[in-house]
Amino acid sequence: MQEFDLLIVAWCAFALFCGGLIKGTLGVGTPLLTVPLMALVLPAQMAVILMAMPVVVANVWQAFKAGRLHAAAARFWPVFIAILIGTYGGVSILARIDERSLLLIVGAVVIAAAILQGSSYRLSLPPALERPSGVLFGLASGVVGGLSSMFGPMLIIYLVSIPGLDKERFVATISFLYIACVVPWAIMLAWFGILDQELVVLSSLATLPVVVGLVVGEVLRKRVSDARFRKMVLVVLLLSGGAMLWRALV
Repeated sequence: MQEFDLLIVAWCAFALFCGGLIKGTLGVGTPLLTVPLMALVLPAQMAVILMAMPVVVANVWQAFKAGRLHAAAARFWPVFIAILIGTYGGVSILARIDERSLLLIVGAVVIAAAILQGSSYRLSLPPALERPSGVLFGLASGVVGGLSSMFGPMLIIYLVSIPGLDKERFVATISFLYIACVVPWAIMLAWFGILDQELVVLSSLATLPVVVGLVVGEVLRKRVSDARFRKMVLVVLLLSGGAMLWRALV
């Protein structure tokens, strides 16, 4: 039993490292990869909750390096408000959802996100629709993220649909919105009693492999082509999402 426990710890550390690696290399994607990988050996709800501290640390790290947060906050504050409302709904669902349903939802989200990120299709929002669309995407991101810790997919779809949002503004905006997502999310988890004292300690320890992955990922960003790395990530996402669906259905 002890050996099995050590294998679980090693696998989770590897999953967390991979999540940090993706974050450091691409700027996004930590929970998308880490949660389904950890859910292969842990209850799905625990895999989600363990991401509370790592996603806060990873996104504060990214935001600190990105800068331009004030301009992003001034432009996208309605999205932030919508995310807060959606997150409350998502966390309230997480507090009472059963394991099978959670596996099905998270697995489907992971596979859908992988397919969307791998496709060449992009929305194109005119300026008049930027704010109302942001509210809708923010609500959806909050619900999905509150339930699964995966705030990124809906936000990425929204931001890449805004014409003229260059790479630097994209990183600054996604950094601001991620912080707006994950800090209230972690607080809500504790408020609902989902994130107890023991899980706070475990989640804090889980930040260590994520930070190591972040550092390595920032080095790899300069040496590995984005196209090749993205393809590898998409394959892993499809496999891990499929494994979660398989666990839920068998």
